[in-house]
Amino acid sequence: MTVQSFYIPGEKLREEPLHYKDCGLDNIYLKNGFNVENHDGEQYLTVTDIDGLHKAIGMHIVLGRKAPSGQELRFIRNELGMSQSDLARVLDISDQSVARWEKGKCEANGAAVFALRLVYLLSLIPKKEQPLILQDILQRFKKLMEEDETTDEIVLSYSGKQWLNPVLCAA
Repeated sequence: MTVQSFYIPGEKLREEPLHYKDCGLDNIYLKNGFNVENHDGEQYLTVTDIDGLHKAIGMHIVLGRKAPSGQELRFIRNELGMSQSDLARVLDISDQSVARWEKGKCEANGAAVFALRLVYLLSLIPKKEQPLILQDILQRFKKLMEEDETTDEIVLSYSGKQWLNPVLCAA
């Protein structure tokens, strides 16, 4: 298990990081951005900007982990506010598949992990912009599905300071 440490830039780092288990992950440690207080013999944890922390954890999982663990997949699902059934419906798989992934009984397939990453990243975009971005992505996918599969040459050109969209040529 790889330990993942998170901290708030500019805030003094603690000598001993806090093992943050409240997110449901076993490998998260905080170097700062928290306060532990004792009241009536009970310890209480306060995390600065907990939503921001969970977003940082989620971004690390979807952009930095090649194969997310079952716990990490559950974390992302929970951050999306989805049940196993909801996620299964979005990914067009069975709820049992989601349950097996989360329990670590089998690995999620690459296409499902890719789709989950995309769904999570889209959830971070402001609601007003989501339909336009999603519509653009779907149009690009639709165009891709309609492309001629026999095309095997891609002609690229550079203009100014960028590469232009390639022109597909039949063989």
